[in-house]
Amino acid sequence: MDELHQKALSLPLLPGVYMFYDADGNVIYVGKAKLLKNRVTQYFHRSADMSPKTAKMVSAAARLEYIVTASEFEALMLECQLIKQYKPRYNILLKDDKGYPFIRLDRRKEYPVFEVVNRRSDDGAEYFGPYGGRSIAFSVIESVSEALKLPLCSKKFPRDIGKDRPCLHYRTGRCYGVCTGKYDKAHYRDLIDQAVTIINGGYKELSQKLQEDMEAAAEKLEFERAAILRDRISAISRLDTKQKIVSRDRGATDAVGYFIGESKMALSVLSIRGGIVASQRVQTFAYSLREECADIFSEFIIRYYSSASLLPDRILIPTAFEDMELLGRLLSEAAGRKVSFELPQRGLNRKLLDMAESNARAETERTTTESEKVGFALSELARIALLPSPPKKIESYDISNTGSDSIVASRIVYLDGRPDKSLYRRYSVKSISAPDDCAAMKEIISRRLKHTEDPLPDLILTDGAAPQASSAVEALSEAGLTTAVLGMVKDDRHTTRALVTPSGQEIGLSSTPAVFALVAGIQNEVHRFAITYHRAKRSKKAVSSALTSIPGIGKARALALMKKFGSLNAIKKADVSALSEVVPAPAAVAVYDYFNGDEHK
Repeated sequence: MDELHQKALSLPLLPGVYMFYDADGNVIYVGKAKLLKNRVTQYFHRSADMSPKTAKMVSAAARLEYIVTASEFEALMLECQLIKQYKPRYNILLKDDKGYPFIRLDRRKEYPVFEVVNRRSDDGAEYFGPYGGRSIAFSVIESVSEALKLPLCSKKFPRDIGKDRPCLHYRTGRCYGVCTGKYDKAHYRDLIDQAVTIINGGYKELSQKLQEDMEAAAEKLEFERAAILRDRISAISRLDTKQKIVSRDRGATDAVGYFIGESKMALSVLSIRGGIVASQRVQTFAYSLREECADIFSEFIIRYYSSASLLPDRILIPTAFEDMELLGRLLSEAAGRKVSFELPQRGLNRKLLDMAESNARAETERTTTESEKVGFALSELARIALLPSPPKKIESYDISNTGSDSIVASRIVYLDGRPDKSLYRRYSVKSISAPDDCAAMKEIISRRLKHTEDPLPDLILTDGAAPQASSAVEALSEAGLTTAVLGMVKDDRHTTRALVTPSGQEIGLSSTPAVFALVAGIQNEVHRFAITYHRAKRSKKAVSSALTSIPGIGKARALALMKKFGSLNAIKKADVSALSEVVPAPAAVAVYDYFNGDEHK
């Protein structure tokens, strides 16, 4: 590692591309830099901001190579080329394009047909898409064919014209019957042209043309043809309303949105062609730090569009990224026309972005399991708290009291990020008679440590600031044991704010929502468990005090009455006979008189 660091320090202050290799000679990461030395040396300055993925890449690196370029623009082009060539495992790699098919049409054939293919080829045919899946592409072909009554059967033309009886589609009016031979090739190709217009979103133009043709046919008294055109206009209109019209702009537009979930982020690319959403592509990526999501977003866009076979006129994005202008130049050169990035704030383009972001959110939530959320939260907790590994067992303690009255404590246990109520415990604090949360915490932890059959947790969380956490550490130290201890701190509104070390160093949670949710849940649960026990104990003590003030009723008889009747209210309603079953007759009369006066006499 020192050797690599020294080489990084010797790199020139020039633009270029750098490559990390592993011990087997495989390229594991390719990056570009405006200034090679400044960029590459950052990898060797370890900090809390470095993502685990980057740290893992650096630790796996055995060799560093670089290529100087004439400009940052050339560095970007070379970076894209090398990533395509080597497919390094630590770069953003896109899903295989085979999940995003095209519709293909070869007009060189006598009777061209629409077909679904996995990739676009430079073979002289026309391609439409890509679409979000094969089912979507087939659905487009079926919808357009039904609207124009194009054949959907498996017959081959012109081979099968006039050979067999027409199929059910013709007899039910869903196909105009090319197989019957009643219409010439020009009619078929005219319908194919109209289908292409529809696929490209030209509903309005086609409907206007057909309207003009229908009126001309009516003027020539060709009423049968006029009726056919009328029905076709109606079918196209129905098909138009089925599509998601999002823009009247006929330019090709992509909207790229993203959503950052609890353990992964998703990016969604909506392709708008001819005013309709023609396709969608969504991909998810795991992340370790929310800060690295910006890098994932920018690298995804660079990888996606540098390898795209069809480029839009404009790409709508929610936020700018470092190489936006360079990539715009690169894409414009590749397309032979202007390709621009836009950051819409309002209007229809903003709605397109909202739609893309909504799809990204849905995909994130759909693909993120509960175990992934919990695992991510525990990993993040280990990272920010500098724990050696994600804590499998967490114990949390809280003290509850009202003055010196009924001082109690509670313990809850989380196993693999989830509460295990079978391991919950309640304690009555015995060593103190006045409120002292630190002394109470030390007593409870000491008592817990005596149960050696119960394995130590990986982390103890105390509800309170550094003094309570420090008391827990004292108890551990006196028992000759060690484990991680942190305090849970609340703000003025009694809401979880931070973690704190026994020495008083705070660990903020606002930048790690997953950890915040985990810690807040633990803090609320341990407090609920403690306060419930405290209230029950106070209530029981209050009932006992009310009964022991009656002549002839001491603690033992008060407990016996509560055990028999269950509540003070039930005791009040009991008659002397029922009370006498629990306590002697004179005491029963005293209890009845206390609550009911002298009515029994």
